[in-house]
Amino acid sequence: MIRTFREHQLRRTELLDGPWDFAKDPENVGIQEKWYERFPQDTQSLYVPSCWNNELGLYDYEGVGWCRTKLQLDHTRHVRLILHAVLGHADVYLDGKHLGYHYGGYTPIEFIIPSLAAGEHELIVRTDSTLDRLTIPTENVDWFHYGGIIRSVELQYLPELFIQQFKIGYELSGTDANVSVQVQIRSLAQAQQTTRLTLIEGGQELQSEQIVVEAGGTVTYTADLQWTGVRLWNVGQPELYTVQARIDEDDQIERVGFRRIETKDQRILINGQPVYLKGVNRHEEHPEWGFAFPPKLMHKELDIILELGCNSVRGSHYPQSPYWLDLLDEHGIVFWSEIPIWGALLPNDTVSEPLFQERALTMIREMIGLHIHHPSVVFWSVHNEIDTRTPEAYALTERLIQAVKEQDTSRLVTYATMHPLEDILLPLFDVIGINKYFGWYEGEVGGFKAMLEQFHERARQLGAGDKAVLMTEFGGAGLFGDVGWEPRLFSEDYQAQIVAEALDIFRSDPKIGGTFIWQFADIRGDLKSSSRHFRDRARGFNNKGLVNEYRKPKQSFREVRRIYRSWSE
Repeated sequence: MIRTFREHQLRRTELLDGPWDFAKDPENVGIQEKWYERFPQDTQSLYVPSCWNNELGLYDYEGVGWCRTKLQLDHTRHVRLILHAVLGHADVYLDGKHLGYHYGGYTPIEFIIPSLAAGEHELIVRTDSTLDRLTIPTENVDWFHYGGIIRSVELQYLPELFIQQFKIGYELSGTDANVSVQVQIRSLAQAQQTTRLTLIEGGQELQSEQIVVEAGGTVTYTADLQWTGVRLWNVGQPELYTVQARIDEDDQIERVGFRRIETKDQRILINGQPVYLKGVNRHEEHPEWGFAFPPKLMHKELDIILELGCNSVRGSHYPQSPYWLDLLDEHGIVFWSEIPIWGALLPNDTVSEPLFQERALTMIREMIGLHIHHPSVVFWSVHNEIDTRTPEAYALTERLIQAVKEQDTSRLVTYATMHPLEDILLPLFDVIGINKYFGWYEGEVGGFKAMLEQFHERARQLGAGDKAVLMTEFGGAGLFGDVGWEPRLFSEDYQAQIVAEALDIFRSDPKIGGTFIWQFADIRGDLKSSSRHFRDRARGFNNKGLVNEYRKPKQSFREVRRIYRSWSE
């Protein structure tokens, strides 16, 4: 399953998931030797979607890998090929022909292939998981460097007239909504054609129109609809609407929720009511699956997060699966979505590099395009822990914020800073996130009090004193099963103690609007004997999870559950 609901009723689709042939290419000779025309014989079977680092003998492999599968068409068809996420660099070939290149890792790559002939076809994907100073993330990043095709590969069969794009936007006035529906219809036909476009919600026809599309042309149709008395999506009270755009031989289904997001008096407001966010940071990672996170585990993960008493999740640190966001939509959980700029070890000169900036801008646009219809997404975050004290960071941030606002003005733009007392970016954002680890990387937990007093004064001086402020990372490591008579470093007892003390400080500060504990589950770290970074990652994991990597609860989980459940919204 790609989504929790069907995206099409008329359009035939199939997943190309399953065993693919895989060949690693450590010397990067595949292009020169034209592996895309003649795949190597020395291969192994690799299930797609997956991360190759979860296979025997490939744990440490970072570099180029080639994946191949075959597909069969019973007759000539127009097709749409979607690779829903490929880590790093991806080159896609069909029958030896290069379809295109994509850089990213967590957003779809797609191709329209008209009149693909009947018979067998060979699909080859060259992937490269190598990180360097201009990749996003860069080479020094605090999570494991997985490689592979991490989400499903989908083949869709298209008629000559098909729906290429379907977008729903709205403006709210109370419970009345001015709904704008935009449908783009594309022709692959050799002659002009006419079709009837019908918009349907909840089984009821909203509008119907005859559309004429020229041969090989595209028509964009916009409908402005007035809905009265809509049920509003809210935290813990999800209300969702399913809208279908349908033409004679094709359709597409989207799901939306109506809510109004704003900030006031340093609080996040949803539908005019302040919401105190009780959240965790979540990596979509598991030691057995890497980033190829299975839907069944997402359901269990959500159950655990609800048990914890959370009403929000921060997606650390990359666009997460639409299936996961569907689940959050369905349960009324707020989501913070961000691109994978992790900056604690990001060289300042990198942020000014044109290639780095263009990659970041593309990731912003693709993230918003992927998640635009999810009502759970309240925040677009543009970066995490870069050096926000510099003019280079300021210039990059202005470009990223502008890119967000060009696509969506209905949500809050945010980031997370690790330099709250020196940060020069505070006035640029709707919401400020603070990452600090008193009690772990510096000082005692009580140090949060003085830091926040200084921060609030500095924010006021910079003209950002009215901004909503969230504590987006704090905590400490606790090794599962390490308990004793008193708290000490790396014990479950110490982790539970510092998290509980920090939460008490934050809740007592009227200018803090919510908390995201670092982190939900232990994750595999980038621990190398040859590197001086991340030497505190015992077992090769970032052990700050409230549950361990297999989702077993630590003492900190039980303590946070007690605290979060005692807090009102």
